[in-house]
Amino acid sequence: MEEQPLRLLVADDDEVDRLAVRRALLKAGLNAQLVEVGDGASALSALLEQSFDCALLDFQMPGQDGLSVLRQARAALVETPIIMLTGQGDEHIAVELMKAGATDYLGKAALTPERLTHLLRQAQRLHEAEQQYRTLAEVLPHTIWTSRPNGELDYISRRGFEDSGMVPGDPSLWPKAVHPDDLPRLMERWQHSLRTGEPYEIDVRIWRKSDGAWRWHLVRALPTRDARGRVVRWFGTNADIDDQRRAQERASRLQAVTAALSEAPTPRQVIDVIITQGVTALDAQSGAVCLMAEDGQSLELASATDNVRNMTRGLERIPLDAPLAVTEAVREDRLVLFTNREERDRRYPTVARLDLPYEAAAVMPLRGSRGVMGALVVNFFQPRTLSLHEQEFCLSLARQGAQALERARLYEAAQQARTAAEESEAQLRSVLAERERMEATLQERDERLRAALWASGTGTFRWDIRTGALEWDENLDQLYGLPPGRTVQMIEDLYPLVHPEDRAEVERRNGACAREGADFEMDYRVVWPDGRVHWLSSKGKTFVDANGRPLYMTGACVDITAQKRQEAEARQLAEFERQILGIVSHDLRNPLSVIRISASMLLAREGLDERASKNLTRIISASDRATRLIRDLLDFSQARLGGGIPVERKRMDLFELARGVVEELAASHPERQMEMAQEGEGAGEWDGDRLAQVLGNLVGNALQHSPPETPVRVSCRGESGQVLLEVHNQGTPIEASLLPDLFEPFRRGRHAGNGAGSVGLGLYITRQLVLAHGGGITVTSRPGEGTRFTVRLPRRAPTPPPVRGA
Repeated sequence: MEEQPLRLLVADDDEVDRLAVRRALLKAGLNAQLVEVGDGASALSALLEQSFDCALLDFQMPGQDGLSVLRQARAALVETPIIMLTGQGDEHIAVELMKAGATDYLGKAALTPERLTHLLRQAQRLHEAEQQYRTLAEVLPHTIWTSRPNGELDYISRRGFEDSGMVPGDPSLWPKAVHPDDLPRLMERWQHSLRTGEPYEIDVRIWRKSDGAWRWHLVRALPTRDARGRVVRWFGTNADIDDQRRAQERASRLQAVTAALSEAPTPRQVIDVIITQGVTALDAQSGAVCLMAEDGQSLELASATDNVRNMTRGLERIPLDAPLAVTEAVREDRLVLFTNREERDRRYPTVARLDLPYEAAAVMPLRGSRGVMGALVVNFFQPRTLSLHEQEFCLSLARQGAQALERARLYEAAQQARTAAEESEAQLRSVLAERERMEATLQERDERLRAALWASGTGTFRWDIRTGALEWDENLDQLYGLPPGRTVQMIEDLYPLVHPEDRAEVERRNGACAREGADFEMDYRVVWPDGRVHWLSSKGKTFVDANGRPLYMTGACVDITAQKRQEAEARQLAEFERQILGIVSHDLRNPLSVIRISASMLLAREGLDERASKNLTRIISASDRATRLIRDLLDFSQARLGGGIPVERKRMDLFELARGVVEELAASHPERQMEMAQEGEGAGEWDGDRLAQVLGNLVGNALQHSPPETPVRVSCRGESGQVLLEVHNQGTPIEASLLPDLFEPFRRGRHAGNGAGSVGLGLYITRQLVLAHGGGITVTSRPGEGTRFTVRLPRRAPTPPPVRGA
């Protein structure tokens, strides 16, 4: 303060008191420029129109007293530190002054040079701290606000004004930004905290102007207190939790879907659950499920709400090449949406001629382990645009529905096989009981039984419990993997074929059957002679004599290996999805953004030493690498679980894009030699950002895996209808055993180095981006020739196959 004069406002109607202030400043040696006024109105006008380092206001002045001036200045968001001069020592007045926003107060009787200097310095330090706090508040991702002890807001950070569209500088308008249904609840909680001084936390919806939507925020408020415990200020934050809340809602809905599907054992029940959940969750008016016909060339209406059946009479079987949204979703294995009648009729003229009452629809492909099984259709009678969260729910519902439908079909097939086996066993018992009387009939029925068992893949056996002899048919030889001519004759010969981990349990259950006459039912593994493991489901009925002694057992076995494998794959898929969601959570991006912005602001300051600059640069570089990791993981999740990475095609020159990528990488690797050649024409329709990602990955790999003294060559060649891109380096050839899996995720190879900034997804995402453009990518790597990646890109999106006339 000694180097630059302080600009002070002194407001006092008493000239003697103003003279006392001037003398105290002079004795303290403070260099100050004074503006003196003698009444409250002039003091308020000066505060509103001019800038001061501090203001000294008399508590009692003609017209408006100091307290009134203070309140009006703070209501107008004047930030100047204000010290009140009082001729009274009333503590009640001091409390009122501090609540109204005074920086400090000073009794005129205690006005000394030392005391005045101390207060001015303290006010300046407090003002600087508040300015730093507000600067920090402006860069945080939340809305920051403060209020006086009476609840009157005196500050809202810039983000709050920008997000809600409120007029900057007028915090009193904040209730208009809160949803009308949530405002009474918020005000009740706020008033309770003002009365009790308790902090509070509440969820409310706040308007966001940018997209015209109400978004959920977590509003928190915390009081600060003086030495006597009195609230002197409230500090609060508004944190956008809309994405987390919607994610929780989607998870709850998906849990409900999972629970409903788990209680639907048959395909028909699964289909009904899929329709009901889809229509209910999306607030749609109708729905239907179409499944692929056996010929693979058409879709059949499997089930629908009543209003859909009335609308689609005559469309129970739809050719797969028909120009409809449901066939498009099945052919392209993607979510298909249209939001209104105009868009529907423009994209699907066939529907326009039918004059159907619905205007918007969402069609979700049902993808199983062997491909698309069909599609779920939900219709809206009014225009409707699905949010990204609703689209994600649609895809998750379709995935779960397809998996449940596959399980139900397998369960139904197994039930049918077991039913057939039980019927065959009953028939066999009848034939054995009447063998002497109906020898000829027995042979005929036996042949029919063998045919039925062979067709169903069921093997049967008979175990003589008294002798241990075991008889079984050829189907059981095949189920146990035994070659022709080798079979099992005694029960002891069976156990070595059972998997070691299941052998003891099989022996124990057989012992119970032999001792107690119990029936046998168990799923267990068998080991074939070639080492392969198969799952069998075996069921046997024990027959006893008149005294209850076990005589023999007959039963049947079926192979359930495929069912067990699908169950394991379903568990692995669920675990994989949880891992991806755990890695790429929404909260990871926000702290990274804050870290990078904060480091960039610090790096831009003057006077940083070299060590600090290097550390800040490393922080920015690390946050950029983490952001790239998140981008790769999100792309991988989109490609693996969401049906491919979407691209936005625009008219562009691919050669110019390639040249820009090469020049950028050359600038960041000045020590490396990079060459580029082009031939032909590079015009076409592509997603420039995604193709820059493809080239960046390939060229970056080439730089990483080639000797520093060798060049990296990028070649572009335009052909009729397509463009070829080649990236060549002279590094160590890739091992032949690694080439088949080179584009699989999380494969980084034996010589991938430290892999900074990578989790082994680069080549996988590169291939997915090329496939999304309708192209292809290949790699060759040989000793003496180096490694060459070749990308083929059609100039335009592939044209759908022609549709036959209705």
